[in-house]
Amino acid sequence: MNWNDEVDVFSANSAKCPNCASNIFFNEKIGRLVCSFCGGIFTPETLEPVGYIEKRDIDEAGEEENNKQEFVCDSCGATLVTDYNTSATFCAFCGSPSLLGRRLTKQFRPDLLIPFKVSKEEAISNYRQWLREHKGVPRAFSESATLEKITGFYIPFWLLDADCTTMVGGTGQIDNGDNTIANFFIDRKIEFHVTKVPFDGCKKISDILMEAIEPFNYDDLVPYNDMYLPGFYAQRYDKSALDMLDIIGIRLDSYAQGLVKHFSASEYSKITTSSVGSYADNFSQLYALLPVWFLNIKYKDQTYSIAVNGQTGEASGSLPISKSQVNVNTVKEVLKWLPLYVGVCAVFAAAFSILLIGKASYLTGFLLSLLMICICGLTVFLPFVYKRAKYTKFNQSVTIDKAPGVEEYIDYSGKINMEKKDIFSHMSIKVEHDQDDLSMFKLKKRNTLLNYVLKKIFNDNSFS
Repeated sequence: MNWNDEVDVFSANSAKCPNCASNIFFNEKIGRLVCSFCGGIFTPETLEPVGYIEKRDIDEAGEEENNKQEFVCDSCGATLVTDYNTSATFCAFCGSPSLLGRRLTKQFRPDLLIPFKVSKEEAISNYRQWLREHKGVPRAFSESATLEKITGFYIPFWLLDADCTTMVGGTGQIDNGDNTIANFFIDRKIEFHVTKVPFDGCKKISDILMEAIEPFNYDDLVPYNDMYLPGFYAQRYDKSALDMLDIIGIRLDSYAQGLVKHFSASEYSKITTSSVGSYADNFSQLYALLPVWFLNIKYKDQTYSIAVNGQTGEASGSLPISKSQVNVNTVKEVLKWLPLYVGVCAVFAAAFSILLIGKASYLTGFLLSLLMICICGLTVFLPFVYKRAKYTKFNQSVTIDKAPGVEEYIDYSGKINMEKKDIFSHMSIKVEHDQDDLSMFKLKKRNTLLNYVLKKIFNDNSFS
């Protein structure tokens, strides 16, 4: 029986928290019962406590908080915490100047903090260097007047520790080298410990964007002290660790699958995995402020966010491609398939000419045949290139970098246990298939002259 089958009875509202008698609910992502009132986490079978997620900063500010103030944006509702010597003239999230300053209303007491190491000038420089790697971003995203609004934030993060147990299934293949492949069903149970996995506690900032500028170097973590706040702003968390249990569970699942692939790389030529059940015990979390240079840029009725790690200088963002570059890329996509189309038509024309036309008029017949076949073939070629062009045009944007892998957060000082129950499935014949070589022609990179001409044709004065 799958362990998930044993806990369905605990999903009803009748289950009560052993600590506070509130209703507790089963969270399928972490495989545990959770009390949303006190933060207790329990095993479904025995109600044994296996962790606790503390609620923080819920009390009103006291006298010890008199050295701090908060600014509230009338437009988007963002709240910025800073010292009394630091002013705010605009909201970094929506750009509105409608900020109301007031005395701190709630306690502000993170556990830890990483101080800023990257200056504003260095952050802008690192962002521009990252931007140069992504051709075709509109000039609005590199103008000094825009980038001067980049703001230094201490972003709230939950640094999570947990003992993870995951059942991972999937398939594996072993290339025998004799045109045959041995196929296996993968069945693994893996136990490991992760430490200080960061989860962004601010609703107004994209989790994916924050993951893109990881990792932070935790060697620089220091106990929170107000002395680090002047000149910067801090966000109070508005997503508790309890609010993010689903996100936490998904990320821990991905780490388990990554571990299986890592440890199985020497066994299988190809491996695919998926989590079939997970649970986490011994949850603990720290509330930390991590340094980020952040800026929202409005462009053509859309808002785009960029971020620079205030400790390491890592920059990332989700940015648009200018219209001129989109047009250039679309034309290139169409031209890429043109040689293949003409080549196929030429083969058919040559075969037709050899079979039906005498040698004396072969060249003339070949050219006429090629022309006729090309015209007839347009009924197939034009719809195909239209779809390719439409797809290329739709998928034009700068993609955000991926989050770091499990190797950044796994506790190698602890034990990693893997129980292996893989079984043989069947033998299959090896099929050669190269997705990168779909045509009979290996097309070279388009030359600089073609780039230049196309940019001039489609210039919209926003291309950088």
